[in-house]
Amino acid sequence: MDILITESQQKLLITEGVGETLQKLYSGTIDYSADLYQRVLKRLGINFKILLTFSSMIGGMARPLEEFLRGNFPNLTEDEILLLLIGTISILYFENKELLKEVLSKIKKLGIESELKTAVNKTKSLESSFRRFLGNTVKGASFTSDVIAYTYMIPLLGYLVNVFQGHTFTPEEIELLITRLSAIGIFHISTEMLSDIVKKILKVK
Repeated sequence: MDILITESQQKLLITEGVGETLQKLYSGTIDYSADLYQRVLKRLGINFKILLTFSSMIGGMARPLEEFLRGNFPNLTEDEILLLLIGTISILYFENKELLKEVLSKIKKLGIESELKTAVNKTKSLESSFRRFLGNTVKGASFTSDVIAYTYMIPLLGYLVNVFQGHTFTPEEIELLITRLSAIGIFHISTEMLSDIVKKILKVK
């Protein structure tokens, strides 16, 4: 027998379940970075500690990049993909000239310099899209100069967009959603910023 629920009941069910899903996404990003660290260490012999130090931030950017590389360059080996990932991270976010020199040398020997250029450009494009989405929501020089501090939110916001866009929320429902998201403890931003982001996702002022 089909059970019919109202739009309001559907939104309540979604809102109540969002916390657990976001927690899993956040934990999954951290786990991904730890796994990537081990793969890089085991296969390449490179101790890429930034993957552990900034696990959720790097994972938020590196995970979609790895998926992109595997989907668009199916002939790349596992070692080549790992080199492209840490090469891209090193170029854009991690200033270690000696390590970058070592990685770039390996990439050049393998003849995958064009793939590295594509990976860097793809990451820059993702970063630009992220900036445009947030717009003026995150104010101040810190976001302009250090976007990596906020990239952990990429999979989280992507999930919220997929779940909530297309639904119309009352002001009371929006406040309840913001309260529940704040209580999860994985958004390391002010409640005001989180409120602005949620309203942007829901396309309300």
